[in-house]
Amino acid sequence: MATRIVHLAQFGKRLGTRAEGKRARAFLEEALAALPEGSVLTADLSGIEVLSGSFADEAIGRFVARLVADDLPYRHFLVRTPTADLVEDLDVKLAQRKLAVLAVVGAGTEWLVLGRVPPYLAEVLAWVIAHGETTSQDLVRGLGISLQNATTRLAKLVRLRLVRVVQGSRPMGGIQRQFYPLTSFNERS
Repeated sequence: MATRIVHLAQFGKRLGTRAEGKRARAFLEEALAALPEGSVLTADLSGIEVLSGSFADEAIGRFVARLVADDLPYRHFLVRTPTADLVEDLDVKLAQRKLAVLAVVGAGTEWLVLGRVPPYLAEVLAWVIAHGETTSQDLVRGLGISLQNATTRLAKLVRLRLVRVVQGSRPMGGIQRQFYPLTSFNERS
């Protein structure tokens, strides 16, 4: 899996206008399109002091809407932020659009979902992140849900681009889908 980190501070320390957001969105779209399928683009917000709702909606909200609409298939996006406070306006704008993005907070040991994700999907996302990988059968055993619910929930997370899927063959025949988080989280005690 290829990854690329882009630093949005190149657009300024105080990002507040839609015009700035439009330039940043074009940059994000170009960067993601250049990556091979299965890749993850990370927008690093370090060095940014202010991220306004107007900029966040124009740059990231519209970008994620295009991503989820499948304009850039099999590619993923996440945000790295020094603090959760910095992305509060982005969280609101994504929720208004009924979208979601995974955010890595601080040193990479914490994560949160920005935007809107129902609790039942948040539970499955937390499972995938905690275990590093999963299958529908793992969720059946681990969460006590039906196979149909497990499969549906994982498919929704894939459509939202909150997890990635790798398809392979099972030894006994058929297709096996493994689901992975977009990044690993270094748990520290």
